[in-house]
This record gives sequence, C-alpha cells and structure tokens, in this order.
Amino acid sequence: MIKPAVCFVMVASVLVASVSAFHMPALHSHPSKCGHKVHPVVQHHHPVVPLVHHPEPVAVPVEVVKHTSSSFRPASFLEVLEIVLDCFNTLRIPLQRFPSYMSGIFPEDPETKCFLRCVAIKLGVYCDEAGADLDRHCVQFGLGECCENFANRHLVCLQQNTLPCPDRCTAAYKQELCFQEPVAKYLDYHFHELVGLLHQAKCSHDLKMLHP
Repeated sequence: MIKPAVCFVMVASVLVASVSAFHMPALHSHPSKCGHKVHPVVQHHHPVVPLVHHPEPVAVPVEVVKHTSSSFRPASFLEVLEIVLDCFNTLRIPLQRFPSYMSGIFPEDPETKCFLRCVAIKLGVYCDEAGADLDRHCVQFGLGECCENFANRHLVCLQQNTLPCPDRCTAAYKQELCFQEPVAKYLDYHFHELVGLLHQAKCSHDLKMLHP
C-alpha cells in the first residue's frame, strides 16, 4: 500500500504536468499589517510580495497571541491552494519544486524562503512587523488541536528563531519552518480534496495555471 505522503507527491507531480491547460481568476489578498489580515481572500487587487533584501539585519519578534481576533477566518483548502499557486507564480519558482511544497517540504534556498513569506502573509498568519501569530497558525493548520498545546509545542522554536536575519524572506522562513510539521499534516489531511480539485480542474478548466 502506497503511503499518503508518497501519493501526495505523485498527485502534485501530475498537477505540475497537467495544470498549464487550466485557468483560474486572479487571487485576492489583503493589507500587510497582521492586525488587519482577517480574511485571506477579500479584496479585488493584491500587492505583489517581492523578494526583499535589506542591508541591515531584520529581527523578527514572536507574536504570542492567546486569543486571536474573532474576525479571523481560516482559509479553506481551496483558498490555501489559490494562495500557494499565486505566490508560486509571482515568484517564478521552478516547477519541479511544486510537488515538494505540496508535501510540506521547504528547502533552504532564496526562492523557497520568499515563497513561505508570501503564503504566510497572504494567509494572515505572519507579518514582517510582528512575526508569526501562534494562535492563527493553530486555527489555520492545527486541525482542531487545542491552541494552548499547539503554542506550547512551537513557542520555543519561534523564540530560538528571532535573531536578526539578513532579509525579510529569511526572517519569515526561519519562523514559518517552526510549523513545518503541522503544515505537512494539514496537507496530508487534505490529500483527497487535492485529488478532487485536480479532477474538477480537468473537467471544468477552472484551476489557476502554473507559470510556463
């Protein structure tokens, strides 16, 4: 029997091979400050999240939020996939990396660092000013886990990754990598939904295409 994670890579590989024939309307986004990022897909125009380099190191604080805003709505898996594709296309990341990303594997390279920053900002779980929001990560990726337990498991990692970084993408990457395990579990949990979306895209041509 093939393990779910292996199946996920296989399906994601098929998606890379076949998705160029499909199209989905442009993704919407929200402002850049954490306090205002409450709905992942609400506006009609979104700013490009660029690969940003700063001459001075960037220190990212740890945002320990015990009770996240009641107006925060976690993205559906379809919305997460839209954001992933939007960031992937915007940053022109090599297509062969897409299956790894959809399996929760994020290698340490400049493109991947900016990809994670882009996705986290658009989901509303991270911002450059305040860093990672523990509660929002729990709500988005925790699959119903008690957020106090979730915070206890990831707080130390975040605290260890608040040292100054050479650029914003690296700062975001170091903190978002603390959530690699729950993100991978989230993607694995939605494996069958990904298969269904791929089937739907083949039938109706409504899946946003990857860049050529």
